[in-house]
Amino acid sequence: MTSSLALLSTGCSSSADGESAMSASAAPSRSVPTSTPDTTPSDTETVGASSSATALPADVEWTARAFTSAYAEHDARDGADSSYADAGIRASWLAAGELTSVLAQKRPSQHAAWAALRAEKAHQTAEITSTVVPVGAPAVTPSVAFVRVGYTLTTTPKSGRTRSSDEHLALRLEHTAKGWRVTDLPWA
Repeated sequence: MTSSLALLSTGCSSSADGESAMSASAAPSRSVPTSTPDTTPSDTETVGASSSATALPADVEWTARAFTSAYAEHDARDGADSSYADAGIRASWLAAGELTSVLAQKRPSQHAAWAALRAEKAHQTAEITSTVVPVGAPAVTPSVAFVRVGYTLTTTPKSGRTRSSDEHLALRLEHTAKGWRVTDLPWA
């Protein structure tokens, strides 16, 4: 959980080069599904083609993708999100344990980045580009999975040039009575 707190104090996403990308972070995902997949896939099924050499189980991949979309998309336009924490609240239904309450916390370190996004009245969307088991992480088990989700974050200001950046989010998932849930955001 310490790693989650460190990550959350600096921002919602990390650039591929390891820099904090708070100014490129995003929030309310209006398109995040509100329920889990209609079927319960077996551990060997996958959704589409995972970009991992070791395919992720469909329900692990679905949860990782849905959580990342909810967590990484922000809407700083009038009448939308009030802070980066709004995205954490949206993502919290796919979290478990201590992380659930941590996601909703507003952090002083995010104020300046949010003010800049708000000044642009920008909307950020995340397009998932990959879901993989990180190099060096253990293989997925029936109870625990480590997943790195890659995505392209697009920031569209009310006026001005649209910007895109390649980002990633590392997740630790555990299988719970409610299905797979994100329990940590390891800094990896």
